[in-house]
Amino acid sequence: MIITLRNLCKRIRALDNWRLKTKLYVLFVFCVLIPVIATNLLFYQSIKGSIEQKEYTNSNQSLQRIKFNLRNNIDNSLYVSNFLYTDEILNRFMDSVYHNEEDYYQAYYNMLSNNNIFRYYYSYQNVNQITFYVDNETIVNGGNFIKLDDTIRKTEWYQALTNTKDHIMIYSYFDKQQAQMSQSQGGRKVSIIRKFDYFGDNQVEKILKVDLDYNFINKSLRNESMDGKMYVVANDKVIFSNDQKINNNQKSFYSIANCDIFPVQRTEVISMVSEDWKIIVSMERLNILSEVLNSKVNFVIMIVLNLLLPTMLIWMISRSLITRVEMISKHLDKVKQEKFEVIVCPEGKDEIGNLIRSYNMMVTKIKDLILIVYKDQVEKQALELSKKQAELKALQSQVNPHFMFNTLETIRMRSLIKNEIETSEIIKKLSLLLRKTINWGDDLISIREEIKFVESYLNIQQYRFGDKLQYEIQVLDEQLLDLQIPKLTILTFVENACIHGIESTSQDGSVTVKFDVMNKHLYMTIQDTGAGMDERKLEYIRNIMRNPSIDRMSELDSIGMLNAYIRLRIYFDERVNIRISSEMGKGTVIEIRVPL
Repeated sequence: MIITLRNLCKRIRALDNWRLKTKLYVLFVFCVLIPVIATNLLFYQSIKGSIEQKEYTNSNQSLQRIKFNLRNNIDNSLYVSNFLYTDEILNRFMDSVYHNEEDYYQAYYNMLSNNNIFRYYYSYQNVNQITFYVDNETIVNGGNFIKLDDTIRKTEWYQALTNTKDHIMIYSYFDKQQAQMSQSQGGRKVSIIRKFDYFGDNQVEKILKVDLDYNFINKSLRNESMDGKMYVVANDKVIFSNDQKINNNQKSFYSIANCDIFPVQRTEVISMVSEDWKIIVSMERLNILSEVLNSKVNFVIMIVLNLLLPTMLIWMISRSLITRVEMISKHLDKVKQEKFEVIVCPEGKDEIGNLIRSYNMMVTKIKDLILIVYKDQVEKQALELSKKQAELKALQSQVNPHFMFNTLETIRMRSLIKNEIETSEIIKKLSLLLRKTINWGDDLISIREEIKFVESYLNIQQYRFGDKLQYEIQVLDEQLLDLQIPKLTILTFVENACIHGIESTSQDGSVTVKFDVMNKHLYMTIQDTGAGMDERKLEYIRNIMRNPSIDRMSELDSIGMLNAYIRLRIYFDERVNIRISSEMGKGTVIEIRVPL
């Protein structure tokens, strides 16, 4: 017993390794979900058996009612046929030979006066028509008597009677002529046909055909209170049915193979005079779930009590536990990263709420300790770092390339001694240009100073190219000279025009720099008459300028133009527009627009 308890305790302690969410899920599955499903399955099986029994009983009752009604209608019609078949007066009337029509009508009147034929004809609603076909040339067609001629002998029903050995038969067929003549009666017919040979001395051929009232019988069967479909089949033809799709008496009988029959069926075969009829009752399979749902109140109560209410309670309790535990776990992970944040949420009064309060107290004390103990140390480190940075800047400022300017000055003086005045001037301008670029200072300068840079650079390029290069600087408004732009902005584009434009062509060229103001914008235009660019290269540079970034400088052979454009965008909050147009052999135009 003690060993068993120890093993149980070990297994219980193994649950400590499971996540809290997993434990709650296991509790829900085994204590709520599985019991509810098992209970509902038992309930479902019980309901299913009851419904299937109800289904069987309903179909059987429908079948028996149809069988009774059908048998009753056929028997009544057969009774009329039997009564007429044994009538001696009627038989003698059809066998007699008449000298003229007057003799015939007199005999017809006497026969009706001494015979009850019409009383039986009208007393049964299921009989539509009684017709005698007589092979007697002296009778007159009319009423219920028709001469049996070749036209009658070619009919479908007469051929069927001739081909059978029986003296009586029941036969169904479609009469096209009657269908065209009567919309209400239609052309469908079910008839009891017999040879009129009850009396031994058969002087002439006589046939009795009793046509059943098809619409009356079919309507009586359709009015049966049943949930499914009913089919009365003879020789694979559907004679009667309550299916509205095939219940059209203006069309021939449908084949049973073409009917859409429900899966649940009850069939029974009955003998009708000379052939067997099959009664088929088909019903849709009952939806057991819908039967259960018929009692909505009970169903809703069952769902709430068995599943919904326990699920909601467990979900609410699990959310109360898991949400706060996950929040504590998340903040503890932040502590590992030296982020001490207080948990801000409704704490609650349970054990987890106490844990949250303890954690917040711990984090607050740690933060206070960090501020007190390490604040002085951080300040000392910051001061020491500032001191070292100041020393580094002082050392950097002492690195000044004086030797470069001294060398250039020596070369210039040497040129003056040799009377090379032009070379001396170029070296002087180059020295001044280098001093301005190396001593960067503030990045913003006036347009006047930028023009000096541009003139110095173009003078140097003229010294190089000679008469091949001409230049012009236009300032359309003198007030523009005091406006400030980033240093060497225009000079960079001018340099690009000289190197990639003028130098790349063998012809003489010119560079024009123009400053103008329109619509509160400064327009700076750099135009050259150099080599120009083809469409592919022009579109490539335009694409670079549409999305400028320092990372894309590696994509260009010359980064000066992109560098200048990025600096312009930085100073003017990206409200800079640049438009580049070029044509091979004719030069390039760059127009820069910035807001005043």
